[in-house]
Amino acid sequence: MLEIRTLYDGAGLISSPYLTKVLRATYDGDLIFSDSPKRPLVFCNFVQTLDGIVSLKIPGKSGGAEISGTNQEDAFIMAVLRACADAVMIGEDTFRNAPGHVWTAGCVYPALVDEFQAFRKQVGKASLHPLNVVASGMGHVDLDQPLFRDAEIQNLVLTTQRGAAHLQQRYGATLPATVRVLPGDAVLNPSDMMALLQAEYGIHLLLHEGGPTLLASFLEHAWLDEVFLTVSPQVVGRGLTGERPSFSGPLQLEPKQAIWTTLLSVKRAGKSGHLFLRYRV
Repeated sequence: MLEIRTLYDGAGLISSPYLTKVLRATYDGDLIFSDSPKRPLVFCNFVQTLDGIVSLKIPGKSGGAEISGTNQEDAFIMAVLRACADAVMIGEDTFRNAPGHVWTAGCVYPALVDEFQAFRKQVGKASLHPLNVVASGMGHVDLDQPLFRDAEIQNLVLTTQRGAAHLQQRYGATLPATVRVLPGDAVLNPSDMMALLQAEYGIHLLLHEGGPTLLASFLEHAWLDEVFLTVSPQVVGRGLTGERPSFSGPLQLEPKQAIWTTLLSVKRAGKSGHLFLRYRV
């Protein structure tokens, strides 16, 4: 049984419930995002160790499950965030390190799959699952993965001319996925990606699940509005050469450029000691 307790909630009162009764009770509170009439709102979700590591960088064990210890409260919160989102974005490394995965609420917390889908219907989402967006400037994406064969999940690969040429060379002219080409040689610009998602897919709320390199570009271009961060009570070390990343990846800001945030809420998993933090950028 899940045990999530709210220790602090500074997000403000909500005039009317948003989450369903079951989801509110399990989350120990409601969850709502501020409206942004000018552009989509982007929020990220990461799990890190006490010493700030989000990936062990070990083949087959570089995902979030090893960092969270497969904590079920963390999985539930991830599922709730996916249920709220119009789209979930991941980079090519994150996609490669999660073979067989699809970025839906039910995939990470199947026990409440019907509740998540009922919630999306209740709040008027266009589909039962968020649009799954893979950002890959070089086009190094395995289009044979289950995501691109699941008729219920709308998918999209964002790439460059160089990346599209790589995919066509590998799969032929008729690709088994929806691929959109954006400006750039090998690196995609967050503004270009978000402009397309807003204009052509009606995305108002985007969940960014990394990895760190992709998130760093969003931070650098001021395209991140909120951070959901699970702190797992373990220490693993950064590695001899510092190869294990934090969620900000290669970002390197001067003191005057530091990105400051405001704490919105703190929750705790009862027995495990995991903390669930929410910040506004």
